[in-house]
Order: sequence, then structure tokens, then C-alpha cells
Amino acid sequence: MEQLSKMPFKEFSIDWRTKAKISSNNAARFFNMNPLQEIHGEEVGRTNREMILFRANRIAIKNGDKKPFRENDADKNYVDFTEEQRVLIIDALNEISHFGRNLPAFIPIADCRINI
Repeated sequence: MEQLSKMPFKEFSIDWRTKAKISSNNAARFFNMNPLQEIHGEEVGRTNREMILFRANRIAIKNGDKKPFRENDADKNYVDFTEEQRVLIIDALNEISHFGRNLPAFIPIADCRINI
């Protein structure tokens, strides 16, 4: 019998989600989410993104890296970021989820890959 090679958990979870055809990407949905313009105005959605990117920058600094996000990155969509940046965004969303009820309790790291 062939011996199976070990796979890191991150790669396993990404591979599993791809094979299971799970297309709902919570990280993309919650990062791109903007409130209705008639009710809150356009600036509220941009402020939410700025807060998420600010938290992601703090996580990167804590890990000893440079700040990967600039102020004008709040205008981008989730798919416009690199995979490494999306991992930081997911980490930031998971930290922010402890402070409110609008986000799920946990967003898996596999959401850094986008199935297009």
C-alpha cells in the first residue's frame, strides 16, 4: 500500500474546500460588505474597511513584518489583494469578530484562496 505524504493543515483545508466546491467565501463577503448608501452613506463602508486594514497592519507589525496596506487600499475589493494580504485580512476579521455580532465566530484561513 502506498504511503500518503503529510500535508500542512493550511494546504489541506484549502484543498478540501476546493474539492468540496464550497464557494461561499465569508472573508470576501464581510470585507466587501457595504451598508446601503441611502441609509448610512458611502463613507461608512470605507471606514469599516479602513478599520479592518488597520488591524491587519497591526498584526503584520506584531509578526515583525512591514505594513502591507496603504490608506488608499480601503477602496479595493477583497479579490484585488495578494494571498498573503488576504491571510492578514482574515486574521484581522477573526480578531474583530470577538467585539461584535455582525461577523461569524471564525473565518477559516482557506478563504484566502478565491475560486473563480
